[in-house]
Amino acid sequence: MKEKKSIGTFYIPMIFFLVTVLFPFAWTFLTSLKKKNEMFAQEFRFLPAAPTLDSYRELFEKTDFFSNMWNSLVVSFATVLIAGIVSFMAGYALSRYRFRMRNALMYFFLLLYLVPSTLLLIPLYTIFNKIGILHTQLCLIVAYSTYSIPYSVWLTTGFINQVPFELEEAAALDGCSLAQRMFRIVLPLLRPALVASCSFIFITSWNEYTYANMFTNKASRTVTVALSNFMSQYNIRWDLITAGGIVVVIPVVIMFVFVQKDLIAGLTAGGVKG
Repeated sequence: MKEKKSIGTFYIPMIFFLVTVLFPFAWTFLTSLKKKNEMFAQEFRFLPAAPTLDSYRELFEKTDFFSNMWNSLVVSFATVLIAGIVSFMAGYALSRYRFRMRNALMYFFLLLYLVPSTLLLIPLYTIFNKIGILHTQLCLIVAYSTYSIPYSVWLTTGFINQVPFELEEAAALDGCSLAQRMFRIVLPLLRPALVASCSFIFITSWNEYTYANMFTNKASRTVTVALSNFMSQYNIRWDLITAGGIVVVIPVVIMFVFVQKDLIAGLTAGGVKG
């Protein structure tokens, strides 16, 4: 009797949580399959009467959404690459070396992450305009790296601290250089941690709106800005918004399918003391 009660206590909140999380996505997907006249009909229907892909067809044929997707992918992956490399190098130095102001530098990285990103809008806009990279993908990559790197450095340093230094000492006795120890000993052991860190950077860059709206034009626009442009003062294209919302989610879902094992291991690293 107690076992049945405990099972019910576990599954009921879990079912409620799944319904709460998945219902908005299900509603968005079903709405994207409806015709325009059905979206604004007075009679509410959860399921589309005659499912159609007209919204997706118009999204890719009559708008620049495909190029917006490409811009977001380029910016997000480039930010992951740059921030991931810098975070690993900086995290290794902060973990393995003791120098003056080390702790202050660590707290400085954390403080940088706590600074609201909107405070950097005007300085970054002025700098990008002065050096001539405003309204390009490069300015977004630099902007996203400014607030991705501090958090990633702090996170990566904690993970490297958990890697026994004795492994590197043994490799050094065998003749391994510093670079070889970093990339052949430490880096493979940090794979789950780096996946967790890079996933955070990718999702943050993919979903970011404020910088993308300020620093881009029609040629370099990302998907978040493109979706917002489907809403105007007198018209809201719910068909394009719902279809675009589903398409935007697909790359994130695909990424999690491939990295979920390492991601879970990275997020739970250090959770068990042994």
